[in-house]
Amino acid sequence: MGESMGERIKYLRLLANMSQEELGNRVGVQRAAINKYEKGSVTNIPIATIEKIANTFDVSPIYLVGWDNVEINPLSAEVKVLQGVKQFYGGEVIEIIEQYMHLNSIGKKRVLQYIEDMSMIYTDGDKLTDLEVDSKQEVIIYKD
Repeated sequence: MGESMGERIKYLRLLANMSQEELGNRVGVQRAAINKYEKGSVTNIPIATIEKIANTFDVSPIYLVGWDNVEINPLSAEVKVLQGVKQFYGGEVIEIIEQYMHLNSIGKKRVLQYIEDMSMIYTDGDKLTDLEVDSKQEVIIYKD
């Protein structure tokens, strides 16, 4: 990982799978400012902005400016994302993700297709609209 503050900001942003615009929105600056921070063309970043960026990625401002060489564990970032998903959507979503991760590529495609089909069925007040489910065959038959 790079040593400059800009490289650290970019590293953390990419690790969080976040765009420059998303980071800018979170800390209250324009995308162009984040771009300049990452490139190192702006070195006098306001302290308040450094603190907001550090808080966004749950690191210390000291680490961000390069005074501390603490390594960031990508797994801890993933755990925090999953905790946020669980808090926002509930534990069932985490269970779905865990089960999905055990599937091969064919199984994953089938799950996504099934979810798409189910969302088409249950989009109008939990009642069938343009589709009919054939429970014996466990397939969805589209009505014309």
